[in-house]
Amino acid sequence: MPDIDPVPVRSTLTGDGLIHPTTAHDLLMYRLHRLLAVAGSLVVRLCEGGYGITRREWGLLMVLAQQPGLPPAALAEHLGLDRARTSRAITSLLNKQLITRSTMPGDRRHAMLFLTPAGLSLHDELFPQIRALNQDLLSQLTPGAVRALDQALAAMQQQAEALVATRTDLPRTYRLRGGRQQLSRGGQDST
Repeated sequence: MPDIDPVPVRSTLTGDGLIHPTTAHDLLMYRLHRLLAVAGSLVVRLCEGGYGITRREWGLLMVLAQQPGLPPAALAEHLGLDRARTSRAITSLLNKQLITRSTMPGDRRHAMLFLTPAGLSLHDELFPQIRALNQDLLSQLTPGAVRALDQALAAMQQQAEALVATRTDLPRTYRLRGGRQQLSRGGQDST
């Protein structure tokens, strides 16, 4: 796990840093990223070291356990992943015989994904361990603080989705072409 500097006390005790950010440690998305990097490393170790699956593959298994028969595009949307990454994870899970793909008669483009018995068994064994890690992380909070956090996360998710839909002024990414696109100083495509 990478060494990560602790968050300055001012931000964590008063909340002023989130309200009036002046450093990287005060930025909400930066702090959430750091939290996921640290706590998520435990999930990665458990999934990859203990079960031979990636965290992304685990996400697919969790969703398919709750919503069997999802098509790949709906699965990608549910997880917030691009279709290429989702397709690679699906292929890997198919090769590991943890999921199956069923196609509609006469239309192979429309597929539905299901857990195999081995996939369901893996899910049922791994989920309680992941749940325990999440509960350990929340153990420093009171029940009221956990409820407030849950409500805050739901509100922030809704706001984030609204921002993505409305902030069309921000430049688009070009990851499918190997990284960010080089633009001239005037903001126009230089190619």
